[in-house]
This record gives sequence, C-alpha cells and structure tokens, in this order.
Amino acid sequence: MATQKKQRVCVIGCGPAGLCSLKHLSLQSDKFEIVALERNLWPGGLWNYTDMTGKDEYGIPVHSAMYKRLKINLPKELQEFPGFPYPSDWVSYITRDQCLEYLNDFMDFFDLRKYIKTNTLVREVRPITATDKTQWSVTYSDIRKLGETTEEVFDAVLICNGHDSSPNMPDIADMEKFEGKIIHSRDYRHIESFAGQKVAVLGMHYSGEDIAIQIMEKAKRVYACHRRQTMSPSFPESIIQKPTIVRMTERNAVFADGTEAEIDALICCTGFKYKFPFLQEGLIDIENERVTPLYKHMVHIDYPSLVFVGIPKQWNHFPHIHEQSRVAVAVLDGTAPLPSKEEMRKESDDEYLRLLEEGKPLRYAHFFGDGDRQWRFNKELAAWAGIEPLPPVMEKLNDFVMLERFNNLLGFNQMCYKITGPDSFEIIEK
Repeated sequence: MATQKKQRVCVIGCGPAGLCSLKHLSLQSDKFEIVALERNLWPGGLWNYTDMTGKDEYGIPVHSAMYKRLKINLPKELQEFPGFPYPSDWVSYITRDQCLEYLNDFMDFFDLRKYIKTNTLVREVRPITATDKTQWSVTYSDIRKLGETTEEVFDAVLICNGHDSSPNMPDIADMEKFEGKIIHSRDYRHIESFAGQKVAVLGMHYSGEDIAIQIMEKAKRVYACHRRQTMSPSFPESIIQKPTIVRMTERNAVFADGTEAEIDALICCTGFKYKFPFLQEGLIDIENERVTPLYKHMVHIDYPSLVFVGIPKQWNHFPHIHEQSRVAVAVLDGTAPLPSKEEMRKESDDEYLRLLEEGKPLRYAHFFGDGDRQWRFNKELAAWAGIEPLPPVMEKLNDFVMLERFNNLLGFNQMCYKITGPDSFEIIEK
C-alpha cells in the first residue's frame, strides 16, 4: 500500500495561536509537514515586550502592545492551555514576563522551536488553484535581507498573526490641530512618560481602565473619556470621568457634553483593526470589523485550506485558541467535515443577522465578550470536531471574576483562585 503524502502546512505567526496550532499539528507528524513563520526574533507574539514603538531597526512596524507594568486581566486559571498548567506557586494574576516564560516552556515541552523560522516577514499568500485542489504560494523575506524573497508552496495555511497590532484610531474633528501628544495604547510603555501632565484617556475597556489607573500615579490630572453606561463603583474618584471626545483644539479636548479641558496628551485606548497585509488582494473582505467569507470565524468558505485561528475578540484567549487549533487540524485531516459552500455562507450570514437583530453594533461580528457567547461557540466547535468542550468551571469562574473586577477594580487582581474540579473552584490565600 502506498504511503499517504503528508500535507505541507504553513503557520503564520507564533504567538499563542500559532504555538497551539504547531502543537496539534506536530502531534500528527505522520500527516503534516510543518513550517512556521514568525517576524520577531523570538516566538511569543505580542508577549515579547520591547521599549520600541513605531518601527524597529529594520523599518518593520513594532506590533507589540505590551507595556512595562502589564499584568494579565484574567487569572491564569482562565488563561492557560488545557493540559499545560502554569506553575502552581504563581499567583493568579501574573505579569507579562511570566506569561512569556510560560509560552517558552510550552514551546520547549512540545519541541516546537524546530518548526519556526524567526525574523521572517511574510510578503504574500496567494492561492494556486488546480483542477482538483488549491495549494498556496507563500512568499517571505528575512527581515535583515528585505531585498531577497523566498517562495514555498503549501497544501494549507493557518493564519495566526493576531489582531492586537493595527490601531483603530478614532476620527475626532480637528485632531490634527492638537499641539500635544497623541498616541494609541499600542505605543504606551511607561507611566513616567506622562509625569506632571494632564492626560485624557479615551476608551474605558480593560486597557483604558488599567492605563488610566497607572498613569494617575505620576500625571497631574487624568480624564477618563468613555461612552459606558456604568463604571465600576470603585473607579478612582481622582480620575475625572468625561463623555467621549468630539473635537480637539490646539490645547484642549472638547467633550460630547460641550465641556472642554486643557490637556497635554491623549491616549487612545480604542481597540484594534483586523489586518492581514500579506493576503492576496480580494482574498478576504473586512467591513465593520467583520472578516468574510469565514465559516465559524475560522475557515475560508471558498478556500477551506486557509484557516484562521484567533479571530474572536474579548474571550478567554488561551483556552479557546487551544480548542480552535484542535478544530483547525481536524478540518485539515477531514475529521471535522465541512458543509457545502452555500450552507457555510448561509450559516455565517444568519449568525451575523441575529446579532444585528439583537441590537449589537455592526462591528460585533467577532466580539465574544457578551453573555455566554464564547461558551456556546466552544460547544459548537467541540461538537463539530468531535472533541471535548472546555469544562463548565471555566464559565463559572469567568462570571465570578468579571463581577469581582466590576465591584473591586483596584483590588480584583490581588485575588487568587484554584480550580478544584470540572465544575468547581475556590478562592485561596497566597
């Protein structure tokens, strides 16, 4: 009997999504030949901290949004890869350094480094369609030799480049007139940069809250500008809450209620845009932050051997991308069967229409931070691919943590947890 030819699979990006995908592909090394491309010197994605912002020494945009004093905003019990726990003696809310150490331990434990080409900038991914199947041309360069390119052909491509590197800058009237400093949160690094200044922080989701609370230690005054209906009852009174900014003058921010304030700096914590600059033009469409045509936020409907891992936002990232990467491999090896293109497109469109009928904003196509959406989606994926869903304790602990964060914004990340069973956890002392 002839030996079945291995599928050549290219993994683009070696942050958490790429590393999980490598792990699950490598567990079936008899079926897959794997090459992973990472543009940084080290794997780990945005968890690789750098003081640099803008562009690096090679002229490549710095994509890490890590800042010096960042801690993860969920306990490690909700941000680990199933079956690979963090060290038990670490507190629940770990630092960015500890998270990167964990990712390095994961790489070494599963011997993943041998698949990874670092310092590699992907230039183009384009389909090569024959009569019976689609293959993929992937062109890339060593970032130290950008004048040289290499092309390889693969049977499948997993897109794992993340979605927290292309800033979504707000459209504020007369923004260009402002004479102070304007940055996106991606380029925030140190609280000392705002010492003695009057600072407006626009956007009060997780990063906005955290940055505003941090810089109030050094800043002269901090304005928290947002559209939220309710803020944590423990939000610091020393931070002045204002509605969103509608206009800028040379020195002032003008707010939606007509008031204004003199400021020295504006930090825009306004999220990120999906961006896949290496995909051939026309391969995907992005409108109102909805990436199409994708089935279950993962599989390209017209080219099912192009699979995205990590598209959803605002969910328990590590465990869910672990599950998604398992599904991606199941799609490639055929154990997760795909419906017809017409059925996949209809399911995708129907899901989006339901969101809009529920009153969700247009940009919420891939937003999983509402209610139990992330857990329902996990069960869908598990049933489709024939794998175990995440245990119910994940949802139970997540609900507890979210409520604790709301009620105790300044102290929630001092708490420690221990998962005691598939449906139970306890608060512990550290």
